[in-house]
Amino acid sequence: MANVMQTKDAMSSREGLLYITIENQTLEIAEILKFKAEIEYNKVEVKRLNARMEGSKIVGAKGTGEMTIYYHRPEIRAMAMDYLRSGKAPMFDANVVNADITSAAGKQTVDIRNIVPDKTLLAILDADSPDTLKDEFQFTFDDFAILNQFNVIQ
Repeated sequence: MANVMQTKDAMSSREGLLYITIENQTLEIAEILKFKAEIEYNKVEVKRLNARMEGSKIVGAKGTGEMTIYYHRPEIRAMAMDYLRSGKAPMFDANVVNADITSAAGKQTVDIRNIVPDKTLLAILDADSPDTLKDEFQFTFDDFAILNQFNVIQ
């Protein structure tokens, strides 16, 4: 008989922590609404004799992501101001912890390093919106480390 995953072991998307580090200062970002980081593989086509299908070969990778926080966090805008005044590019690291205590999967911690935002929201008003103000932006990164992985669920 096939194993069936227990529903309690599905990871809740609302359980976890995000810390960002800017110039050796680590901040817990309780205002986080969404954080997503992915690796995009750069591939080339590989044509082969006597093969009916084209193959692919990975020749590199690019780190991309997106982040949504409540608008009142000042750090991202402060880095933009620092760039404008000094030329120092905005860059930070993120430590992402998924930890749903109800799941046998346990906890996973991933460091996303050298995050560079694609843009910075400076000011916003929206009389049409019934929602709170949010700062959403995409980013790139060039390194990561998985500090601890989820448990394999038996």
